[in-house]
Amino acid sequence: MLIRKLDYRGIEKFLYSGDVLSRDDHSIVIRATWTRPTVNLGFVIFERGDIFRETFYNDRWHNIFEVFTPAGDRKGWYADITRPARFTEDQLEWEDLLLDIWMSPDGSMQVLDEDEFAAAAPELPEVERLIARQALDVLRDDLLRRWRAVANERIAELLIKQQWSVGTAESCTGGLIGDELTNRAGSSAYFLGGIISYDNRIKQQALGVLAETLSRQGAVSEQCALEMARGARAALGVNVGVSATGIAGPGGGSPDKPVGLVYVGVSTPLIDRVARFEWNGDRVSNKRHTADAALQLLIKCLESN
Repeated sequence: MLIRKLDYRGIEKFLYSGDVLSRDDHSIVIRATWTRPTVNLGFVIFERGDIFRETFYNDRWHNIFEVFTPAGDRKGWYADITRPARFTEDQLEWEDLLLDIWMSPDGSMQVLDEDEFAAAAPELPEVERLIARQALDVLRDDLLRRWRAVANERIAELLIKQQWSVGTAESCTGGLIGDELTNRAGSSAYFLGGIISYDNRIKQQALGVLAETLSRQGAVSEQCALEMARGARAALGVNVGVSATGIAGPGGGSPDKPVGLVYVGVSTPLIDRVARFEWNGDRVSNKRHTADAALQLLIKCLESN
């Protein structure tokens, strides 16, 4: 298939070809090879032979390119805010609206070209400027759904290789980490269960969190997250415990411990680790960010073993 990339004015910028992997009434997936000279963007280098698995939509304002080395190693995802694509049997056209997102294999994101979008904004219809900004949130969600599936596969690979099991101890996330882990078919081979320790009494009784930890450092603390992760291992009889404790909001914060402050912990037979984060979203997004951070930390700990 012939693919034409146009700028927001409709001027052709690139012309290349790709193989159609799948298509339906609303989307098409194409495999294309990078044949241009090497491009170093700072956060990723595109080189000759890199494979792009490109997904276009005729009813969405974005596309997503999943990028691999020739050997099949994932480099990340490059995504564009665009007008809906137009495709026929043998040709596809898409118009770039300048705003882009790069997502690394670890799930971290950065929005690109905001200055270029601001400079071009006066030339765009007001409704398109609004849609483009709104489409960024839709695109972030789409990318993270893809990343979670990849992260789950990596977690499964690492746990199965070690013949380890995993369980969760969750407070502020309310079971969301376990929900994400069990979204993968076959997760029952290594995920044994979870404890939602929303109340401090449950943290003590079910997970063995020390009363001294709760009175001196509080439930939202590094030490509490560590004791919860270790407690999950003991209470559930698993090799790996994953914990989360924090203040999802909108209330409950203080100057020392603001809304959005969370601690995520992982305990394995070989390593204990806790990470601190401060989110600035609403309650639901703070919970989601925390669950994603738990998957990221879990992968790092398993890879370090």
